[in-house]
Order: sequence, then C-alpha cells, then structure tokens
Amino acid sequence: MCASPPGPSRSGSRAAGPRQAGGPWDGLSEAMSSDAGPSPPDIATRGNMSRAVAVCHGPFGRVSIYDLDRPLVLHAHREAHLIFHLEGARGRVTVNGRPVRVDPFMGVAVNPWEPHNFEPEKAGAFGLFLVVYLRPEWLAAQTMTSPGASAFPSAELVVTRELAAWRDQVIGMLLSAHRELNLAPVLMALAQASSEPIGCDLASSLLHLSADAVVDQRVQRACRLLEQRPSSDGALHQVAREAGLSRAHFFKLFREQMGVTPTVFANTMRLDAALERIALSNDPVTRISDRLGFSCQSVFTRFFTSHMGMAPRDYRRVLRTVGLAPLQAGHG
Repeated sequence: MCASPPGPSRSGSRAAGPRQAGGPWDGLSEAMSSDAGPSPPDIATRGNMSRAVAVCHGPFGRVSIYDLDRPLVLHAHREAHLIFHLEGARGRVTVNGRPVRVDPFMGVAVNPWEPHNFEPEKAGAFGLFLVVYLRPEWLAAQTMTSPGASAFPSAELVVTRELAAWRDQVIGMLLSAHRELNLAPVLMALAQASSEPIGCDLASSLLHLSADAVVDQRVQRACRLLEQRPSSDGALHQVAREAGLSRAHFFKLFREQMGVTPTVFANTMRLDAALERIALSNDPVTRISDRLGFSCQSVFTRFFTSHMGMAPRDYRRVLRTVGLAPLQAGHG
C-alpha cells in the first residue's frame, strides 16, 4: 500500500504548479553558496559550468540535484529514471526521439535502456533539476502491489500535488546535514506516485526486454563482454568477428534487440563503472581513467562531462553514500 504523502493533501491528478515559499527548497541557495561549490546563490551569476549540488548513492540507485546549463549527449541507463525541474531555466528531454518539456508542471519518466538526451531551454541558462535513478531489481524487491502493471507508460509526467510532495521530501533529505539518509521509502513512494500501480514483476516490466523475450545469443554475448570489460574498446569488434557478421550487420541486430546502439550500451557500462569507482573507492580520477581504458584523464573528463554535465571531481565533492560497502582493493 502506498503511504500518504507529506505536506499538501492529495488532489487527484491536479497539477501542483510552481512551488510555494518555504519548505525544503529554501536550502538550495545555502547549499549552492556553501563550501560544497564555488557558485553564489544568484542563478544568473553561477559561472559557466554545470555542477552537482547534492548526490547520494545507495542500494536504490542514485539521486541528485544538478545545476545544468549545457546539453547532454544521447545516452541510456540501466535504471528507471525520473527528472523534475526545480528552479531557473526549464529544459527539454528527448526520449526515443520524442521531446518532452521539463518545467514546474511536467516531469519526465524514462524506462531503462530508453535512449534520451537533455537540452537546456536556452544555451548557457542554468536550471536546477532533481534527477532520480532507481534500480529495477530494488524496485521489484520493495513493491508489494499486485503484479501485471507496467512502469512508466509515458515519458510525460504531470507533477500532481502528491508527486510534488514526495519530490519535495526527497529534496529536503538530500539537502539535510544528517549523515544517515533514509531515502528508500520516500523514493519508493515517489516511483509509485509516478506510475501507479507498480507490480511485483516490476523488474521485468522495467527491463527493456520482457522476461520471455528471445535475445540472439550473439547479442547476449556482446552484452556480457561489455559488462565484464567496460574498459575494452575491442569487445564489439571481437564479438562481431566471432559471430561471422559484418560490423554493420551486427550493429543493426544489436539495436533491433536492445533498443540502443552498441556504442550507447558500451558507454553506459563505462559510465556505470566510473560512477561506482567515484562513489565507492578513494582512487584518484587519473587512476579511474586508466582503469577504464581512456587514453588520458582529459579524455575521461570530457566523456564524463558529456554524460553527466559536470566533471568527475565536482560530482565526487558533494557525493554521499548510504548502505553501500567500499570497493575491495584490486576490484575492477
């Protein structure tokens, strides 16, 4: 059963509209002007670099507040993905080729492996966004509603009063000084409010391919190789060669079966490996870059920034983790 949201009472599908004064967002200006980063609270004078205001990784996935002023490249995630506008310039997210405006009244819901990108409303105009990445297996383990429902039937997500209340509680927790954040129940409620009901088979409904879908063994092998060796640039060429397929034929087969190109899939694996090391190890960025097979740190930083909107050090500076064990020495 879904818990009742905090704050405003539920009001069907009525849009929440712009935020009211007071509440958890009052901490945003303080967070943006604190030692966590160099930017002043004035939205118009933040400099020329997107950055993370708050980040938390946990068994649920990850949740962040980003201050973005630049576009992000076409990419995909293994996780279910929610995006909410908080303040400043609006944005546009194109999901599977369909643009969706992100503003105070409309959020975006992206299923795993759906290709998408982000563009600010105006080049160089900053906007604050709450960005949530939820692991399908974690969602499936948490939910106790009846099976048979899908996850996010539409990329367009109307910000109802219930949804806004859960969103605001997530923001308040992210901006709090508490070391231990109990984000899990709030994020589960946010997911349920984004797409009710969520069934017990959520893992299958959230995965790009259904449980009974037949995936070509050559594509399965390619996926395994890329997951096991995210630093290997030659994995795709190796699999295509072993399958006796031309590169063009293999790329076509992979996209038909997975919904994304092999390049997008490989970049996702590499980014996930980078985020894991940034969050759970003390490795310097240079070492992470070397481990993931980048020719130099500047190439890795460009790759990370094009997907995340900010440099790895900026992301790590505000990062917190809950319920995750550090990586063992020699991992990866």
